Amino acid sequence: MGSREGAAGDTSTRIRDAALALFAERGVAATSLREVARSAGVAPGLVGHYFGSKDGLQEAVEDAVVGLFHDALGSVTLDGPVDEVVAGRDAAVNAMFRANPHAVDYLRRVVVTPGAGDGRLVRKLLDEQIVQTQTLRDHGIGASRTPVTEQAVRVLVRQLGTWLLQPALGRLWALSGAESPPPEVRVTLR
Repeated sequence: MGSREGAAGDTSTRIRDAALALFAERGVAATSLREVARSAGVAPGLVGHYFGSKDGLQEAVEDAVVGLFHDALGSVTLDGPVDEVVAGRDAAVNAMFRANPHAVDYLRRVVVTPGAGDGRLVRKLLDEQIVQTQTLRDHGIGASRTPVTEQAVRVLVRQLGTWLLQPALGRLWALSGAESPPPEVRVTLR
């Protein structure tokens, strides 16, 4: 890759990352492309140049979030006992979210308080989880009589649930005046 291509990639990544942070904080509808450009330290025209429109930028942000999820799950080998593979994948997702707080904040916003157009990210995540679940089944892991789509939703909710709900529990705990630290949210579906 030439230095011009490298600079262009750096600029588009900087714009996308600035958009992710602003979308997580304010939501897509409340964030202007001008604000994204200012946050990224670029001229406003560059946002349109790289992403075409706000929708194009939002889609790039969504694809980046799904890519983080995909890479985290893909980092875990599918060899070994089922419980170790499942625990390893859950740990990889947790580590990814710890390293990418804007991604989890954006997910929390679109899942818990969705706005118009926010369903696309959830659909992309679900589609990725369906592929991941089928891959596990193809490797003899996670075989179930449950349809793959239902199993994928269960896994996705288990992996995201703590990240989506823990801040709410923390706020309630603080409002209650409790002196001990809040308990950890663990999601179990029955």
